Amino acid sequence: MTFSPPKKASKVQTGKRHGKWQLLKAKKLKDLVSLQYDEQGNAVGLSHFASDVTGTYKGRKVYNVAKASKVTTVRA
Repeated sequence: MTFSPPKKASKVQTGKRHGKWQLLKAKKLKDLVSLQYDEQGNAVGLSHFASDVTGTYKGRKVYNVAKASKVTTVRA
């Protein structure tokens, strides 16, 4: 019993497989980082965390924000 493939894969098949992997990897990288923005358009944090500016997460109020809260911007 052998554990190798019965026939050698052609170069075209290998290239297609590699190209498909690159496409999927590029889509994942594009969707990997999504940022949330404040009223001025500055990126203030990652979208899967509650906003420091408004105190909301997915459109609902999670916690109250003090008026003089310090917000550090994230350069995207």
